[in-house]
Amino acid sequence: MIRTLSTSFAVLLLALVPATAREFTDAEKAELATAVADFNTAMTNQDWATVMGIVPPKILEKFAGDAGITQEQLLEQMATLMEQSLATVTIDSFGMDLENATYSETDDGTPYALIPTETVIGLGEQGQMRATSQTLGMFEEGEWYLVRTEDAATLDALKSIYPSYASLEVEPGTMEPVTE
Repeated sequence: MIRTLSTSFAVLLLALVPATAREFTDAEKAELATAVADFNTAMTNQDWATVMGIVPPKILEKFAGDAGITQEQLLEQMATLMEQSLATVTIDSFGMDLENATYSETDDGTPYALIPTETVIGLGEQGQMRATSQTLGMFEEGEWYLVRTEDAATLDALKSIYPSYASLEVEPGTMEPVTE
């Protein structure tokens, strides 16, 4: 009985102690800012090769392997697909709000950032649509990579490739007409 109470008390104390995530260094934050700026510029300029180059290598490896092609071929095909898909629309604005990013780590200590992201797409005479989501900044082997997490399928794929992100929860993205 005393042993059970002691164990319960210890568990309660651990639950009350605030969890401390590792602090990101100024250099890591500066590197993330550079990656975000590069991505923002590439999206605005519809430079799909650069956009795809900021995807984590393990994701590229998995998708290329599943398709039976090289990573280079995958990058070329994805850039072409993006060009074709967006030929009839414009990206009127794109931005990641790094000032409101949240920094954390997975259960195994893998550092990451969640960055609020907004894209406004022009649809010609149909007006504009605003997409909001969070972009996952992944710090892997000393490099920052960026992954859009606007839907469950993308998040599930990420978690299957990176099991350390299994408990990551990201709010689903939204898409709505611009009425301003």
